Amino acid sequence: MCESDRENRIINNRNCIECGSNIIEIGNTHYHCVICGIQLESLGYDTSYIFPSEIKGPRRTNKISDLGSQIEVKKNSPSFVRKLSIIQNRLSSNKISYADKIIIEAEVAGVSGLLLIQLTDIIDLANSTNKLTRNRDGMVGLKTLDDNKDKSQYRCRVYAAAALEILNRNLNATEVLMIVDSWNIEKNDLIKAIKFIKKILLSLGHDLLVNHHSYELDSHDVYRNRNLNFQLEQFTDHLAEIFGFSYARVIIDLAIEILADNGEPIGECNSSDIDGKFRNLTPQRAAMESIIDSMILSGFNDDAIQSLYAKVPVPGLKWINSRLGVYRRSLPENF
Repeated sequence: MCESDRENRIINNRNCIECGSNIIEIGNTHYHCVICGIQLESLGYDTSYIFPSEIKGPRRTNKISDLGSQIEVKKNSPSFVRKLSIIQNRLSSNKISYADKIIIEAEVAGVSGLLLIQLTDIIDLANSTNKLTRNRDGMVGLKTLDDNKDKSQYRCRVYAAAALEILNRNLNATEVLMIVDSWNIEKNDLIKAIKFIKKILLSLGHDLLVNHHSYELDSHDVYRNRNLNFQLEQFTDHLAEIFGFSYARVIIDLAIEILADNGEPIGECNSSDIDGKFRNLTPQRAAMESIIDSMILSGFNDDAIQSLYAKVPVPGLKWINSRLGVYRRSLPENF
């Protein structure tokens, strides 16, 4: 695939099933609506996916502005369309604030639709008293940069990545790990920025559960199902980056079967009697352990499993690096 073909493309000959917009983007794996952010049908797994860290050459300066047309706001337009139009106008202005610079970094990296609105809300709140603008705490990643513009961009990217990670932890799927990798952000800088932003949000009385769904109203099974699916979706991206989408799909499909066989409310299993091996584990750990089981049964070696853990070091699974052989030998007894 040539370099110019790697940019996502906008098509205007179809409409979104959710909001009716005709600004549809051909992404890396799916069609999705730029306006509301809903993911439409899959492009299939063999799509010559190019990860952000593999893209070389200049990026677009402002994806919203590059759509070729303004977001049209009508009297009956949903509120998120109006909000996205406001963001478009902000980022296209000749005078942009420090918060706008942070949002632009996320937008250029591919954040769009509802996720961009949610990120903007977090950044605007966090910088409502200019705490991000004025914060000059040292960052490890700044030590390797000489140019002041590069240092300013790095700091903006750290805050953008922190906001994305906060969203990611609250069941708003993001590609934060791939974005962080492409930006070469130091882990400690990201952790400190997350804590800093969360502290500001909490001091303002902001609910960190920024997702719009009312999860507290869901039954245990529905909540567990949503969390498991969310975690598996995240792991699919990591597996695809390491092994490709075809293998990722095989691993995830078998992991879903393993979870269902152990009574988890996922796939074809609708049982509310969760008494299997994953019953006392967090959704993230349950998803990871089912993936490990799937990879073992699918013939993957220890190095392959450990490479996934190195990318996503799930708490409580350090034994993967030292006792994976023992676990592998005991696995058949559990099935």
